[in-house]
Amino acid sequence: GLLCSAILSDTLMYRSPTCTPLDKAVAEELAGIAGINTEEHAKAMFQAGSDFGSKTPEEIFYQDFKRFTVGNSVFGIGQITSLNAVELKDLRTRMSAYTEKEREQHEIDMMFFMLTNILTESTDLICTGQGAEQLITTAFHVADEDVENVSAQTGIVKLPGVVSRKKQLAPQIMMALQQ
Repeated sequence: GLLCSAILSDTLMYRSPTCTPLDKAVAEELAGIAGINTEEHAKAMFQAGSDFGSKTPEEIFYQDFKRFTVGNSVFGIGQITSLNAVELKDLRTRMSAYTEKEREQHEIDMMFFMLTNILTESTDLICTGQGAEQLITTAFHVADEDVENVSAQTGIVKLPGVVSRKKQLAPQIMMALQQ
């Protein structure tokens, strides 16, 4: 059951581009041994893990955060995942302000925070720092209507189909920075 849970978590219930056919086959085999339904189990797991109301912005932000360096540019990407669209929408303002504060405090050029909806397989990306929003809209060919300005330094960009920091977001940012 624990091994199955780990696979379901890592693959976002088989929705992540990092998921392989072997991941799914092994998880289903383990679920059979443990006597669990993978879909019901994954939903319960993600529901339990996304109780963000009782957490501080710092706890949410650093729950899953990575820092990257490309040439002279330093950027960070945090991510949370949820099945609850309302919960993710409620976090946008709270996390936008916190993301901007952390970028300034740690003197990082750009900071990104992924609010990832597992069910819709999409991310609302908080972008803060000089040129961060423009970098993302260019790298992902985002239309103006999918961008929301929060402040002079922070915007939120809708990224349908983007759920993986490792396979989708970070590589695009790195390529855009190198150009």
